[in-house]
Amino acid sequence: MNTINLSTTVTSDPDFGAFRFYVGAGDAFDASTYAEAYSLNITDLDADDVHAAQDKAAQLNDGEWLEVSHEVQRGRP
Repeated sequence: MNTINLSTTVTSDPDFGAFRFYVGAGDAFDASTYAEAYSLNITDLDADDVHAAQDKAAQLNDGEWLEVSHEVQRGRP
Protein backbone atom coordinates (compact mmCIF):
# COMPACT_ATOMS: atom_id res chain seq x y z
CA MET A 1 0.00 0.00 0.00
CA ASN A 2 1.17 3.52 -0.78
CA THR A 3 0.85 6.45 1.56
CA ILE A 4 0.24 9.84 0.04
CA ASN A 5 1.44 12.76 2.14
CA LEU A 6 -0.10 16.17 1.53
CA SER A 7 1.72 19.48 1.80
CA THR A 8 0.06 22.87 1.99
CA THR A 9 1.17 26.44 1.40
CA VAL A 10 -0.86 29.61 1.93
CA THR A 11 -0.43 32.18 -0.84
CA SER A 12 -2.00 35.42 -1.93
CA ASP A 13 -0.50 35.08 -5.43
CA PRO A 14 -1.67 31.75 -6.91
CA ASP A 15 -0.32 30.58 -10.28
CA PHE A 16 -3.48 29.57 -12.09
CA GLY A 17 -1.50 29.03 -15.32
CA ALA A 18 0.02 25.82 -13.97
CA PHE A 19 -1.79 22.62 -13.00
CA ARG A 20 -1.94 23.13 -9.25
CA PHE A 21 -4.67 22.51 -6.70
CA TYR A 22 -5.92 25.57 -4.84
CA VAL A 23 -8.62 26.09 -2.22
CA GLY A 24 -9.92 29.63 -1.93
CA ALA A 25 -10.92 31.46 1.22
CA GLY A 26 -14.41 30.38 2.23
CA ASP A 27 -14.09 27.00 0.49
CA ALA A 28 -13.43 23.63 2.08
CA PHE A 29 -10.66 21.22 1.10
CA ASP A 30 -12.35 18.18 -0.45
CA ALA A 31 -10.05 15.16 -0.38
CA SER A 32 -12.14 13.21 -2.90
CA THR A 33 -11.95 16.06 -5.42
CA TYR A 34 -8.19 16.25 -4.87
CA ALA A 35 -7.76 12.49 -5.33
CA GLU A 36 -9.85 12.56 -8.50
CA ALA A 37 -7.90 15.50 -9.95
CA TYR A 38 -4.64 13.56 -9.65
CA SER A 39 -6.02 10.04 -10.27
CA LEU A 40 -5.12 8.94 -6.73
CA ASN A 41 -6.75 6.36 -4.50
CA ILE A 42 -8.42 8.40 -1.75
CA THR A 43 -7.76 5.66 0.81
CA ASP A 44 -4.01 6.22 0.30
CA LEU A 45 -4.21 9.86 1.44
CA ASP A 46 -2.77 10.31 4.92
CA ALA A 47 -5.81 11.07 7.12
CA ASP A 48 -3.88 13.44 9.39
CA ASP A 49 -2.70 15.42 6.36
CA VAL A 50 -6.27 15.62 5.01
CA HIS A 51 -7.52 16.99 8.33
CA ALA A 52 -4.63 19.46 8.49
CA ALA A 53 -5.45 20.72 4.98
CA GLN A 54 -9.13 21.06 5.93
CA ASP A 55 -8.19 23.02 9.05
CA LYS A 56 -5.85 25.34 7.15
CA ALA A 57 -8.46 25.95 4.44
CA ALA A 58 -10.99 26.92 7.11
CA GLN A 59 -8.56 29.54 8.48
CA LEU A 60 -7.87 31.36 5.19
CA ASN A 61 -8.45 35.09 5.05
CA ASP A 62 -9.97 36.94 2.10
CA GLY A 63 -7.51 37.01 -0.78
CA GLU A 64 -5.62 33.92 0.41
CA TRP A 65 -5.43 30.57 -1.31
CA LEU A 66 -4.26 27.21 0.01
CA GLU A 67 -2.06 25.33 -2.44
CA VAL A 68 -2.16 21.58 -1.84
CA SER A 69 0.43 19.17 -3.25
CA HIS A 70 1.44 15.61 -2.51
CA GLU A 71 4.23 13.09 -2.38
CA VAL A 72 3.74 9.35 -2.71
CA GLN A 73 5.56 7.13 -0.25
CA ARG A 74 5.78 3.72 -1.92
CA GLY A 75 4.86 0.79 0.29
CA ARG A 76 5.61 -2.84 -0.06
CA PRO A 77 3.89 -4.75 -2.87
